[in-house]
Amino acid sequence: PKPRPRYRPASVFRRQIIINMRTSFSKGFTLVELLVVISIISLLSSIVLTSVNSARAKARDARKMADFRAISTALQLFFDKTGGMPGNYNPCCGVAEGSGFYEQSMQELVDAGFLPSIPRSPGGEKYSWYNYGGGNNTGGLMKTDLETVPDTTTGIPPSCRPWAAGVNWCSQSSSKEYCICNTY
Repeated sequence: PKPRPRYRPASVFRRQIIINMRTSFSKGFTLVELLVVISIISLLSSIVLTSVNSARAKARDARKMADFRAISTALQLFFDKTGGMPGNYNPCCGVAEGSGFYEQSMQELVDAGFLPSIPRSPGGEKYSWYNYGGGNNTGGLMKTDLETVPDTTTGIPPSCRPWAAGVNWCSQSSSKEYCICNTY
């Protein structure tokens, strides 16, 4: 015959259940495990943020180049219509957006119907303008700096660099300048 199992009193079972509950609730992550997880998450988030910022800078550069193509087209149409380029409202120097002079020059293109609004830089270096007159290799010059291109002495195509190094803006010094000459 089989031996009969011995029955334990109910108090022993209750005690065993309470002990098991205490040990199951005390299990968790150690401090080292938590620190490792936090450091991995921090590393991954910094990598993602870096790549997002790089993509934003490339998008700003693409926008600047597209704006300059539109401005060049508007300048050529303006020349065909009026026989000249927008005026220099600050005759000594090139003008950057925000100066008031840049806005006056670009407003001529807007008033003629060749641009929907005054072009504004999406960030970083502002747009600049100066009309050097006709009959030379410069004409009306638009300038900004690009953020993600390498420094160059010739500029990325179709950029122009009409002056020797260090002579003027858009010179053949190594820089990130993006200059468009609109000859006429």
